[in-house]
This record gives sequence, structure tokens and C-alpha cells, in this order.
Amino acid sequence: MSSVRQVVSELIHQGAIKPEQINDALTYTQVSPNTHSWFKFIDRLLLSLGILALGFAALFFIAYNWNEFGHFAKFTLLEILLVGSVFAYWRSPKNSFSGQISLLLSALFVGVLMAFFGQTYQTGADPWTLFFYWAMLITPWVIIARFAPLWLSWLALLNIALSLYTDSFGSPWPFMFDVRHENFLTIFSLNSCALIALELNNIRFNYLSPRWIARIIAFLSGFMVTVPYFENITSSRDASYLPLIMWLSFMIALFVVYRYLKKDLFMLAGGCFSGIVIITTVFISKINNDLNGGLLLLIALVIIGLTSLAAFWLKKVHKEMSL
Repeated sequence: MSSVRQVVSELIHQGAIKPEQINDALTYTQVSPNTHSWFKFIDRLLLSLGILALGFAALFFIAYNWNEFGHFAKFTLLEILLVGSVFAYWRSPKNSFSGQISLLLSALFVGVLMAFFGQTYQTGADPWTLFFYWAMLITPWVIIARFAPLWLSWLALLNIALSLYTDSFGSPWPFMFDVRHENFLTIFSLNSCALIALELNNIRFNYLSPRWIARIIAFLSGFMVTVPYFENITSSRDASYLPLIMWLSFMIALFVVYRYLKKDLFMLAGGCFSGIVIITTVFISKINNDLNGGLLLLIALVIIGLTSLAAFWLKKVHKEMSL
């Protein structure tokens, strides 16, 4: 869609499309959504909200009536809902949105069923195991459904499981990360691997091709690698060089990949924002005097200058991408 939009924009800029024909050109190329597109979007939105409302309604209904229901009634209701959602997927047309959202609902019911099992029988398992085994159990459905929201939900479960595991037992790679930063950097490593796998296979798997998927994962990775380095700068304790190395590596990779190999202005803008935060933090940390009005004004000017420089560069890059 972005390439079509760029071509239309360039044709309008060159005068190849007359002003009175612009609206028709945008509608014909589907750059601007038509009435059918809006109805399709609203239909899918309402279906998604209805399915999620059904899933959470079942969860809250059982939780509210926990003491009134016996074990058999609780699990029977959940298993009926789980089987019903899988049956709805089986009866839906192949690769249809209704079938994919039904499988997403069934994945939600799997987690609810596991949670109620653990609560009922007090298995004593660590919290991270719930989310890890939940992700493992729905993996076949993630592969079958070929549905981006379900794939992201699966990745979110792995993130939660790894985060809980790190909180309880430390990093799976204790020789790599400092205790203060191991949670952030471990989650960063997971999402960076997911982002690399996504970018290498999004052409092969068309349902992973929308750019918003990669942008969500990149945003989370960028946040998780920026925070540890930010804390290193502001901390008075001895700082490890690993957050700096990982942050620089991430920024360089982000620039090379999304500036030259797979052009994406959103990714570059996120990198600029992270850079502005870090540079401003370093500047403030170097000021040994107490902050006063003059220093606050200087800091504000630095932020304005960095933001203006980033905006100027991004605008230049955008023009190059439009050619």
C-alpha cells in the first residue's frame, strides 16, 4: 500500500493526475478507503469485539459464580466453549476472517482452562509455566490459522513467560546480563530474534507482511534496550558496558536495515527518538551543578535542536523514499 501511495503522490506532484481527478485516483487505487472498505472494516471490528467480549464474559461468569459451580460444571462449560470455537473455525471458509478470529478465541479459552485447572487443584506450578505451556499448546493453531493477531498473541505469551521466569530465577543466560538489567535485555533478545525472523520470512508468509506487526515488535525491542542504558547513565553505581554495546548495536542495525535494505520511516523515527532520549540524558548527567533556570533553558534548547535535526533528516529521507 505504501508503494502505491508513493506512486500516486508522485504522479500528483508531477501534474500527471489533474486536480479534479485526484479523488477518483485515490479511490480507484484504494489509497483512500471507499464505502465498501469502511463497511468491511466495521464488520471485522464488530466481529472481533464481539468474540473478545464473549471470551471475557465466559471468564468473568465462571469467576463470579466460582463458589456456586462445582468442578465438573466449571470445566464442562469451558470445554464446551473451547470445542465450540474450534468447531466454528472448522465450519468457516478456509482462511476466512471469521474462522481465524474463532481460532483466536479458542486460544484464549485454552489459557482460561489452564488457569482454572491450576486454581482448582492448586498445582503449585510457577506462574511462568502457565504462559509458557499456554504458548506451546496453541502453537499448532498459530501455524494453521495464519493470522497476524494470533501470532502476536503467541509472542506476547512468550514475553510474559520469559519475564516471569527472569523475575523468579534470573536470566537464562546469567553470564551475559547484569542483575539490574537482565529482565529488560532478556526480553530485548527475544523480540529482536522475533523481529529478525519476521523480516526474513514476511514475504514467504504473506499474513506477516503488514508493516504494523514488525513496528510493534521493533518498538518493544527499542524500549527494552533503551531503558537499561538510560538507567546506566543515571545510576551512580558502577555501570556495565553491555547495555551501551547492545543499544549501539541495535541502533546501527536499525539504521542500516531500515535506511537501505528495507526502507521504513517509522523505524527510523523510533531510532531517532531513542537517540534523542539517550543524548539528552548524557548531557544532563554531565552537568554537575544544580539545575537552575539557565541550565533548564539550555536543556530545552538541546532537546529542540535534536528534535529539529531529526525532523529535518526524516523529511529528507522521506523524499528519497518517494522517488
